[in-house]
Amino acid sequence: MSAYHPKKRLGQHFLTDKETIERIIKSINPKISDRILEIGPGRGVLTEPLAASGAEILAVEFDEDLIRALSKKLSGYENVKILCTDFLLYEPDPSFWKSFVLVGNLPYNITTPVIDWCVRYRSFIERACFMVQKEIARRLAAEPGQKDWSPLSILSQVFFDIGILFEVPPSSFKPPPKVDSAVVALTPRRKYDIADFGKFEKVVRASFVKRRKLLLNNLVGEIVPDARRAEQLIESLCFKANCRAEELSIEQFLKLTNALVSRNII
Repeated sequence: MSAYHPKKRLGQHFLTDKETIERIIKSINPKISDRILEIGPGRGVLTEPLAASGAEILAVEFDEDLIRALSKKLSGYENVKILCTDFLLYEPDPSFWKSFVLVGNLPYNITTPVIDWCVRYRSFIERACFMVQKEIARRLAAEPGQKDWSPLSILSQVFFDIGILFEVPPSSFKPPPKVDSAVVALTPRRKYDIADFGKFEKVVRASFVKRRKLLLNNLVGEIVPDARRAEQLIESLCFKANCRAEELSIEQFLKLTNALVSRNII
């Protein structure tokens, strides 16, 4: 493993700090009864202690060069299976596992697609624990009115409670990234009733298309055909006439979507 050189094109930054590794394992709290899906095991610094817990592990790794060394390192664990594929193309099979714990030190260039993956396959996820870029962690855990409140915050928090567990400095990796990282926990929840998630997502993304614009101006053209109808819609929902998307809660976005559906606008 020591001779392997991280590949910049794959966004590889290998976690090496033992204390951080121990904190992540403690946060995951693996049990022998768990089934764990690991994204990008890399050099196996999380995979090995997870396997030592007795949990069943499926490690999804894209880099064939890493897989050869990883297979050798984990050869003593019958409870570990390594799958060579792009994680974003992986589709959970209910005949294999009906549910699992999802973990990983995520390459920064695929973090948002992985979160989208979690939303798509949320019914499989018991809980999740990720290392992500600190900036993304703030966006995931943001609240309405904060500058980091965004479509990523809203579309993930519809289905998950999200908490930032702790921050990780660049010095914990080799090579060190140029940004700080953070470990986040995602816990599934069923708080909101969404009849059509696709339409809800369309409304949320359109509302933020130009962040500093008023909600009214973003809706016109993107969703609503003319300004007058958009004004009437916002007034009927008792939103401020000059509100911006970053001020709206998830509940308000749901009301907005339902109002658009009931008026046959979307």
